[in-house]
Order: sequence, then structure tokens, then C-alpha cells
Amino acid sequence: MRIRPIQLYVAAVCLAGVVGLTVLDWGPFVSLGKASVVGFTALTLLGILSESMALTIRLGGSAGNSSITFLPLLACAIVFGPPAAVTFIVATGVVAELFIRKKEPLRAAFNLGQLVLATTLAGIAFAAYGGVPQAARSQMGLPFELQILPFALFGLTFLASNHALVSVAISVHQGLPIRTVLVRMVGSSGTNVLYDLLISPIAIALAFLYVELGVPGLLLVLLPLLFIRHSYLINYKLQRANQDLLRALVKAIETRDPYTSGHSMRVAALARGIATELGLANARVDAVETAALLHDIGKIDAIYTEILRKDGGLSADEREIIESHVTKGVELLSSLSSFPKEILQAVRHHHERVDGKGYPDGLTGEAIPLAARIIKVCDAVDAMLSDRPYRQALSPSEVRRELLACAGTQFDSQVVGCLVDSRVLDKHAIEVQSDHDSPQRNFFVGPAVVGIT
Repeated sequence: MRIRPIQLYVAAVCLAGVVGLTVLDWGPFVSLGKASVVGFTALTLLGILSESMALTIRLGGSAGNSSITFLPLLACAIVFGPPAAVTFIVATGVVAELFIRKKEPLRAAFNLGQLVLATTLAGIAFAAYGGVPQAARSQMGLPFELQILPFALFGLTFLASNHALVSVAISVHQGLPIRTVLVRMVGSSGTNVLYDLLISPIAIALAFLYVELGVPGLLLVLLPLLFIRHSYLINYKLQRANQDLLRALVKAIETRDPYTSGHSMRVAALARGIATELGLANARVDAVETAALLHDIGKIDAIYTEILRKDGGLSADEREIIESHVTKGVELLSSLSSFPKEILQAVRHHHERVDGKGYPDGLTGEAIPLAARIIKVCDAVDAMLSDRPYRQALSPSEVRRELLACAGTQFDSQVVGCLVDSRVLDKHAIEVQSDHDSPQRNFFVGPAVVGIT
């Protein structure tokens, strides 16, 4: 059986994690007193509770999890030392991967391996710069000491190692450029890591309260945070449910034309890929994807049904009607309070041309919103890569030639350049072919009744 690159990478990470364990000094942890064992157990249970409230973050074909387990991990390192932190991460990781998320063996092994390796490296940095566990200081009768440098190095090393190891794994598994993955992992402005760094001082307060008050001190800080996290989790699930309903609605619209089945979903995925390649911030990437998914939402109106099913060319009146779908889409989305102006503008202007010959407003150049310029290209690319009654699908190389020929007139040159210079176009061509080869596309799906929460 052929060994895949991702399997070799996972094995290397796990081996490095095991080897790293031998570098740590396990003596102080093994000799913890009864009270410290109770405190460590309480921290671990709170960490497992935090993992049960983790948010799932999707990246390409992979997904990661975001939780506040980072805080009890930091507190564990401060109070009980690096070996305790490694034991904490193993305990929480095993429960989370095998019982909460029920990951397949390869993914579970990687997640555990990279967490152990990242924690071990952070522990080495903590000890190298004079970090002394607070439990050991208490046994010596010394007061709580704010060890800023060892604490900061532990947190920074863990975050850097964690993000780097996961980014490489996604890059190897998905075939994405490492830069693209890092931008999505960290956030193009570093906001994701910045958030972790800003909340990390809470771990110092957590450690201090434990030293002063024992286990009640842990509950005093972590339980309110877990309640807040629970409210975010509920809100996040509602947002995901709304997105799923929107996708179902778009799919129902497209079932009227077998040649456009799956079109909006593919355009949304392609738009996300281009927006990511352009280095847009995460929030803007999400907005571009949502606008691309909804760009033809106006076609839900019954006046477009017969025109969409027509095999021949359109008359002037029919073309005028079909062009009105952009304003119909904006009217529909405006009736819902959850769509920001950026998405509405992208839906309205996704048929504008940079030379001013588009519709509905004849905008030119950068007067056209960037999201609309991206969707314009994606809409055309997906159509060119798909079979039509009057022609067969173009090859990726033919699509590249068409895009370059129309750059600066019909399409935005920056967006075209980003697409033709990356692997996004080739991956999208494979996705289109896969959709068209699927036997499910020939079946009518619906009707369905959906609602917006």
C-alpha cells in the first residue's frame, strides 16, 4: 500500500512529540501533593468541558476547532509546570478527539501529536528562561510571583508551533500553498493570534486565584468564561443553520435548469478561493463567499422560469427581464436584516464590466465593488467550464486564454491575474467535472419549504 505524504508527516510529528517528552523534567510533577493533584484534576475537567464547547472552523476541505482550552493549559503550566501541561493536553486531547469529535485515527493521531509537540516546545522555552511552577514555590513557602517572560514565551511558543504544525498539515493534505493556509489560520491581520494573546493574561489571574483560593478560584474565573462560550456556540450554530438554509434555497432555485445545477455553490467556493489568494481579511472573504452564493437569488421570481428554460437566444425584452434579476435579488435580500451593505452591493453589481458596458448601473473600474468584480469572473469561469446546449465545456487552458483576452474590458485585471497565476482555476475545473459526472445532478430535488431564522 502506498504511503501518502500526509501519513509520513503525521508520523514525524507524533515521533517528535514522543521524543520531546524525554527532555522535560518530570520529577516535580510526579511528586505533587494531594491538594495539587485535586487542583490539576479540576483544571483538566474544565479543559474537557471547554473542548465540548469548541467551535468548528472550516478551511478548504479541512476543519479545525477553536476553544478556550488555551487558558487552563497556560494556567496548568504556570501552577504545576510543563510536564503537567503536557499531561493536561494529552488527557483533554484524547477525550476531545476520540469521544467528543470522534475523529478518524489519522486525524486524531495528528491532533494529539501536534498538541503534545507544541506544548513540549513551549515547556522547554518556559524552563529555559527560569520559569518555576507556582506549586513548587508554595511548597518552599514562597509567595506567588508574576513570571512574565517565562509565561509569555510558553504562550507564544505554543501558539506559533500549533499554527505552524496545523498549517503544514493542511497544506500537505489539501495541496494548498502554505502562505494561503497561514493567512487563513492566523488571519491576514493576525487577529486570531492577537485574540489569544489578549486573553492569555486571564490565565495568570486563574493561576493566582488557584494559589490563593484553591479549586474555588478556578471556578470563579473559568465557569463564567464557559457560560459566555456556550452563548457564542449557540449563536454560531444558528448562523450555520441559516447558511445551510440559504444553500438549500439556492439549490432549489437551480433545479429548474439542469445546466446550472450547483452553479452558485461552485461560484461561492471559487470566489472564496480568489478572495483568499488576494489576501483579504477573513471577514471580507466570508462576505465575498456569501455574496457569490446569493448572486442569482433574484431568479427565484416566477417571471424568470420560462426564460431560464429557453434553449435559443433571448429577445430584447427577454434580456431586459433577465437582467432585472440583480435588482430583484437586492430587493429580496434587503427585506432580511442579516445582510450587510457589502453583500447587497456585490449582488447588485456582479454583472458590471470594468469598461462600463455592464448592468444595471454601467459602473467602471474600481467603482465596481471588489466582491462584485470577483463574482463576475467566477460566474464566467464556472459557465465556461460547464457544458451548455450550444457548446461543450472549455478546458482550463482555454478558460485562461479567454480571461486574459477579456481582462481590462469585461473582467478586472487584478482578479484575472490572481486566478490564472494560482492553482485555484485547475482545482475548480476538477470540482465542476466532478459535479457534472455525479448521477445525482439528473434528479429533480424539491419542492422544499425553508425559512430564515
